[in-house]
Amino acid sequence: MGQHDETTPLLTSPHQNINNDSGTTRQRTTRSLLWSPIQRRVMIAGGLLLLSINFGAFMAQAPQLQIFEDIICKNYMQSIDPSLLNDTIDVCKSPAVQKELALVTGWKNTFDILPSIAMALPYGILADRIGRRPVMIMSFASLICSDTWAKIVCWFNLPLRLTWLAGLFQIPGGGNLVATTMVMTVVADVFSAGERNTAIFRLTAMTTVAEIVATPLSAMMLESDPWIPFILGTVIMISSSLFVFLMPETLGQMNVNSGIQEDTFERSPEDSEETSQLLPTKNDTIAEIVLGKTQEFILSSKFLWTSPRILISIVAVFAGSMDRSSWYLLIQYVSTKFRWSIAEASYLISVRGCMTLATLLVILPILSSFLSRTLHYAPVTKDLYIARFSAASGVLGYLMVSIASSAPILLMGTLFMSFSIPFVYSVISVATSFVPSQNQIATLYAAMSVSISIGGVVASPMFAGLYAVGMQLGVEWSGLPFAVGSGLLLLTLVPILYIKVQTQLEDIS
Repeated sequence: MGQHDETTPLLTSPHQNINNDSGTTRQRTTRSLLWSPIQRRVMIAGGLLLLSINFGAFMAQAPQLQIFEDIICKNYMQSIDPSLLNDTIDVCKSPAVQKELALVTGWKNTFDILPSIAMALPYGILADRIGRRPVMIMSFASLICSDTWAKIVCWFNLPLRLTWLAGLFQIPGGGNLVATTMVMTVVADVFSAGERNTAIFRLTAMTTVAEIVATPLSAMMLESDPWIPFILGTVIMISSSLFVFLMPETLGQMNVNSGIQEDTFERSPEDSEETSQLLPTKNDTIAEIVLGKTQEFILSSKFLWTSPRILISIVAVFAGSMDRSSWYLLIQYVSTKFRWSIAEASYLISVRGCMTLATLLVILPILSSFLSRTLHYAPVTKDLYIARFSAASGVLGYLMVSIASSAPILLMGTLFMSFSIPFVYSVISVATSFVPSQNQIATLYAAMSVSISIGGVVASPMFAGLYAVGMQLGVEWSGLPFAVGSGLLLLTLVPILYIKVQTQLEDIS
């Protein structure tokens, strides 16, 4: 109780109470906006790490494509009759060269993803045992080794398909997926549930910033010598990986307001006994824990296949991740169809990054505010309409890019393609509202992650094959992968239009 004297009134003024409450509220709000030292350290170190690593990766992206094309073109010229060559034929843009280039890059992307998918669960379990930072260090080291292998193959003029082995170097650490997951896990360890999404969004925005800045710098250096940005990208990745040592170890430091709840729903005796047999013991090996976790996932994932709306959502993110995989062909497609150099075509990636950033920071918040504040849609309804808008924009954007005959149409199509970026995340948000229990949300997210990963694995060689078919039919058909991407989104949009949610109005105070 507070201290009182003779001058203290027995009945305090209502306005005084309101002022006191307001002051307390302001203090709580102010405290919530301030980061603790460990949160500040995580955000600074994580931001620098993601910005610099992705800066190096984007710096080398277009040069790698140029060097791959040069090697394939040189080998092709040595294999044909020189009398067939003349000044009117651009051999490097011929269907034979472009087909092999699409094949090499498409399968390389697939083989780069596979180790991360296979090793994500074991390294996640390992991080819960030995800590986040050791696994993070291993993952970034494996990522750099994988990147270096591609340089070695090109420098020593080895068979270009040996770059497909780069993914093997990611096995000791899990590669890109594990590295990113560890950074996000550290964020989840130190931020509360209300702060976590904002913190993760700020960190992931660093990737787009790196894309916007690194791509034009790479293009300028590419015009003089592609090897300069190609090697410089690896040097930047190696030096920037040192930021990982600034990341704190957060195992066991889970924020008390993390929002993670205990499993409190009722279980039958049979379920409890079966589940208890799957729980890891202290003496279990990593393989036994992985097997137990897999069996536990199968037992607890029945609702994924019995709910039509959740099943539609899982298929939707699969298709959505597939159409986004056609992005990597954009430079090659534009360079071939419009007779631009790869350096000139790579500027489109920077433009795309600006459009994506504008979509996330401007268009999406405006649309979200309009749906929730003006139309008073409930959150799940709002997310559903954003998913529909994103899918429809993607259908139009990919179609425009596939048939573009001029730069303005190409840029307009790229703009609409950037509007499709929120599709996958919006569908996941909608599907969350269909989960029967709060304790099954993690299972849903795991299923969504698997669906997205499989979509990426399937899409890379598929779109490479479609591009090769298009080049065989003629340059005017080279946009075939983007036309198929448009069709995939259209097929996905149809069931999304028929998903029904409870349209409850939110109470706006």
